[in-house]
Amino acid sequence: MGACSHETDTIVTPGLALALESVLPGWRQLMRRWWCAEQRSRLRMLAPRVVWVRDGEKVPWAFWGAEHGFFELEWAYHLPYLRAAATVV
Repeated sequence: MGACSHETDTIVTPGLALALESVLPGWRQLMRRWWCAEQRSRLRMLAPRVVWVRDGEKVPWAFWGAEHGFFELEWAYHLPYLRAAATVV
């Protein structure tokens, strides 16, 4: 299936989000980049399989990652999935 079962494991409560933002400005951007890099690593290990994005909150991150070359974003009806980015030789 290629589903990312641990993609929702990182749940940040609103109080924790405020605390993190005061201590580490830009932590959301760091988390997004980390998530994208993790998905890219999973795709390299699973090649040529796909990773389904089932968490609706991660869809904007998937768009960002695709725009920045981490992976390719495609759709199967209403469900987005990631594919390894084509490498240029």
